[in-house]
Amino acid sequence: MWKPKILILFFATLFSFQCVETLISVRVFPSGEYLMKIQSEGDRKDILNDDFILPNGKGWEAEISEKKKPDSDETIFILETQALLNGKTIFHPKEEGPHLQRHPINVKKKDRFFSTTYELNKVFNGRRVHQKYPLLAQAMDDASTDSTYGEVLSEIIMYCLSAAMENIEIEEILKERILNHFRGVFYKAMEEGTLLQILESAQTVSPAKFELPEKMIRTNFIPFESLLPLSFVDKCIQEMKPYIKEANITLELHDDTFKFIGLLPGVIIKSNADSIFNDTLWWAFTADNFLNDDYMIEAASVIYHPKRIQLTIVVISVMLLLILSIKYIKRKSA
Repeated sequence: MWKPKILILFFATLFSFQCVETLISVRVFPSGEYLMKIQSEGDRKDILNDDFILPNGKGWEAEISEKKKPDSDETIFILETQALLNGKTIFHPKEEGPHLQRHPINVKKKDRFFSTTYELNKVFNGRRVHQKYPLLAQAMDDASTDSTYGEVLSEIIMYCLSAAMENIEIEEILKERILNHFRGVFYKAMEEGTLLQILESAQTVSPAKFELPEKMIRTNFIPFESLLPLSFVDKCIQEMKPYIKEANITLELHDDTFKFIGLLPGVIIKSNADSIFNDTLWWAFTADNFLNDDYMIEAASVIYHPKRIQLTIVVISVMLLLILSIKYIKRKSA
């Protein structure tokens, strides 16, 4: 069985490759439209992987460039993309799978007679690590945890298996029997010190990625073959793949840093920004801020319409003057 120090080595190997800095800026125009720019810097492989995919579809302009790191021959790659948007923009809808990092944005313009308000709301959806795989969460917080690599991987596999079977039509009782069977297999292997051996087929591609032990999964479905539809195991493994990818993306996001700049027209009246300078709001955070819960970016501004206010004051003043004049005339004639 892998000792905790091997788990430390696993995370050290993983994080030695990861460090992407992403800058997101949103400039809201008086019309309510907004220009969104996203720039990621880092290793070429890291900025082009699935951790935090920059949009490049219709309406988006993308460009990649490179520069040398100061006092080093290391090359930093820069991927930039921008688009003029309006209203709500959803990046990576649920139909694209559970693994992608979602970060929708919504900008609202509300016209009133005396003022126009602007609201900016952006959410980095929490990845719910503590709920899905608590042992992995502990290891990410402290790689010297007592949990072994095998225990962490078996926990992830159990989550993937359970989530996958939610997407397949199967009796609830049978589903629980299968899950209990796999739990028993992992527990027995843990007690006997053979957990890593039954999972070894899961590490054939990269030592810094979690992979599905397909051979082990197929073997442990054999007792249920007569109770399951044809091709159920193939379909189940296929359904598990986005969830193991979700765990890997969560790991790879761990060291990424983010900055968000918001520019709103008018006077800022509400925000949860880390700092504000005139009409510019700044947020700085890391992926750790949304590993579990949502990370919220909120801001609002207002533009007052002085001419309308002045006109209203004049109209009210004239009306009051007329009312007072009429009362005076009536009182005098009486």
